[in-house]
Amino acid sequence: MKSTLSRKTLNALRKEIKRNQLALIIGITILLTAGGMTINISSNDKAFNQSLQDTSELVTRLYHFAKDMSESELTSYMDSVVEDLPDIDVISIVDKNNNRIYHAHHELIDTQFDGTHPDFSTMSSDFLTENNTGPSGPQRRTYSAIYDDDGNYEGFIMIIKLRTSMRSVTIRTVLLFLVVTLAAILIELAITTTLSKKIKRQFLEFAEDLEGTKFLVDSMRANNHDFTNKLHVILGLIQIGEYEKAQSYIENISIIQRETISRVMNSIDNASFAALLIGKIARASECNVKFILDTNLHFCSQDIDIPSEALVTITGNLIDNALDSMNDMQHSENRNNRQNELNFSVMTKPGSLLITVKDSGMGIPDDVKPHVFANGFSTKGEGRGVGLYHTKLLIEHLGGEISFESQAGKGTCFMVRINGQAE
Repeated sequence: MKSTLSRKTLNALRKEIKRNQLALIIGITILLTAGGMTINISSNDKAFNQSLQDTSELVTRLYHFAKDMSESELTSYMDSVVEDLPDIDVISIVDKNNNRIYHAHHELIDTQFDGTHPDFSTMSSDFLTENNTGPSGPQRRTYSAIYDDDGNYEGFIMIIKLRTSMRSVTIRTVLLFLVVTLAAILIELAITTTLSKKIKRQFLEFAEDLEGTKFLVDSMRANNHDFTNKLHVILGLIQIGEYEKAQSYIENISIIQRETISRVMNSIDNASFAALLIGKIARASECNVKFILDTNLHFCSQDIDIPSEALVTITGNLIDNALDSMNDMQHSENRNNRQNELNFSVMTKPGSLLITVKDSGMGIPDDVKPHVFANGFSTKGEGRGVGLYHTKLLIEHLGGEISFESQAGKGTCFMVRINGQAE
């Protein structure tokens, strides 16, 4: 259970890092986009003003060459100028009597200009740009004064950019920034996802290393307790003068322990899994249970892709249940004098895993068998009964199945089969 909580804590931490990283990246991207969009729109406004003034100056010079033309010739000439200036919507030429002598909308030619215009005699410049409203609607216009060769005021020229045209440019700018922002966010999401997967792998490696360390510590603790018991036996033999028996006892337990650890390490190439088994063997010894390893014990990580923690959780729960069952048997009124035994086997071949845990405990009564894997069901009191339920869910998530055979008073055998790669 602690292992599961540690895994959940690491996953929660990884997800929190990913959420914060996404929020930070997206927030910064949006702020930079908003700032860039504001600067760009402001720059567009200044560019509009400068473009209007430059165009106004150009048109004023062109008008000087065409002012002596007839009305029809002037109209035709100025129409060609308007066509050659795609950034301009309207050109209007007004004489000093406020009569329109040219307008891009021909129906307004020879009509009176009834709007306000600047008094150039009081201005330091012959150009003025402002927002206003005319017959064509809201617009930005630049006024340019017209003078004859003697410097006498003859009227003015208006170069007009409609606000609708300006808005379309602004909208295109905004859409461009939005597309760039969306593309940036998608790229950031891809990078973040890749980084998150890398972090996840590192967290899993860390979790597995931590899990392996935890089980090694548990194994050392259990071995220490078991070693203390053996020291008491040795001390007792020495105190009663059985020195040869004490020597033989020490040699036997040393050989057995070395052989057990060596066999586990040679048969299991997963450090966390091997550490778990060594710890459980020591705990079984404490419980006066003979832990028997199958002669064909074999686990190769390359045969099947299963997370170490899943392997440890499944095996640990099954062994703990077996030890609990035999512990209950020892305290039962129906106990006998036979040695409690736990037979453990794990075997792999390419794409397949089989785990078998067989005990000589209480067994499972027939009326209880249908409920063994039910959530919350337990014969051990309130707050128990989640181990086998979650073990079954985990095995099924890995694409496997769990089954058991049991005889009341004789014992139980759980079998786990997993084929193919884990999800």
